Amino acid sequence: MKKQDLLIILIPTLICVIAWISFNVYHSAVTSTISSQEISQIIPINPSFNTKTIAELKKRERVEPVFQATPSSLLLIPIPTPTILHVPITISSKSAQATIGGQINK
Repeated sequence: MKKQDLLIILIPTLICVIAWISFNVYHSAVTSTISSQEISQIIPINPSFNTKTIAELKKRERVEPVFQATPSSLLLIPIPTPTILHVPITISSKSAQATIGGQINK
């Protein structure tokens, strides 16, 4: 391949890539996923914290929950056992005979 042939391939490819990137940047700038109503509801958070309250929270004692599940309490939960229902099948004629396929022949 000659140097001129390589330039004929690279220059249009470079132009296409630059155009693609610029269109993507433009599209991202123009379109927004946040509606104008949501933008009006967004309020910046005040960065100043009440250090006295944080210090009081750190002084709290750790409280253990009263109703915590223990392995012994899990054993007291009744587990229902499945029951199998047997439905009696009656055949009116004594000369009826069942086949392998499950059909009744008279």
